[in-house]
Amino acid sequence: MIITLTLNPSIDYTMTVNEPLLDVEVNRTTSEQMKVGGKGLNVSMTLDKLKIPSRAIALLGGFTGDYIEQALRPYPRIELTRVPVDGMNRINVKLYHGPGTLCVNARGPEADAAVCQTLLDLMETTGQNDWVLVCGNMMRGLDADFLTALCAKVHQRQARLVIDMEALSPQLIERCRPDLIKPNFYEFKLLTGQPGLTLADLPDAAAKLRKSGVDNILVSLGAEGALLAASEGIYRLTQEPIEAVNQVGSGDAMLAAFVGKLTEGCTKAEALAWAGAAGSSVAMTHDEVSADQIAEGLHRMHVHKL
Repeated sequence: MIITLTLNPSIDYTMTVNEPLLDVEVNRTTSEQMKVGGKGLNVSMTLDKLKIPSRAIALLGGFTGDYIEQALRPYPRIELTRVPVDGMNRINVKLYHGPGTLCVNARGPEADAAVCQTLLDLMETTGQNDWVLVCGNMMRGLDADFLTALCAKVHQRQARLVIDMEALSPQLIERCRPDLIKPNFYEFKLLTGQPGLTLADLPDAAAKLRKSGVDNILVSLGAEGALLAASEGIYRLTQEPIEAVNQVGSGDAMLAAFVGKLTEGCTKAEALAWAGAAGSSVAMTHDEVSADQIAEGLHRMHVHKL
């Protein structure tokens, strides 16, 4: 079973304004859309499209938490575990105006000691064949010590651990010992403290980071594809050009397809191709993507071992 943890869920409220933005007068939208947000939930929703079941553990509170729970009901392969929190989940605003995008993320509620203990207890139910994916930023009240304790629980149960969050550091990787991390290129440069890192330098830098205690590093590169540093070697994914219109959720879809296809017996190279197809399919539309659309994207993907 794949288990996703979303430690700060949200509702993403997307609006489009075609006219130039006004700073005093009222701006009028031409379209608006509400979607469930939070990296772990995005992963579970992509897995559902690929007909792969998952258990989604999410911190939910208030009427926004109710909305998130209701929005997940049409996904038959998602088993939602709601961990109640005081307050209401975030509403994040994403405003598209011409070529620009303005994103404002809300702060959200705060987790107390009871929430922390509930999450740790839930890890006791994981097993040797499970994958536990900790995705996205953590709610206020959760810190590095909590994350370390949660990861220790996962390791005690001999489950596979995946971490996809911006706040990682080499020190935290050593403490948490994940089997897989999935930074984008910007996050990878932050993680390694190399702001001037180039794509040509990435393979060596990823191989070096593996020595800090992470077996697999999947770096998403947007239009440039992705790079996977694994014990078997380094794989480079390139893709044919697409017209990208959506900046939200591609990395989550990539992670979902990669882990999901590994659980179905694919090789890492095959899973990487599926990951690229899923990520690019999401980038090409603001609408929901289907399994057929993801499969159709495979022909644009090219994987080779460096």
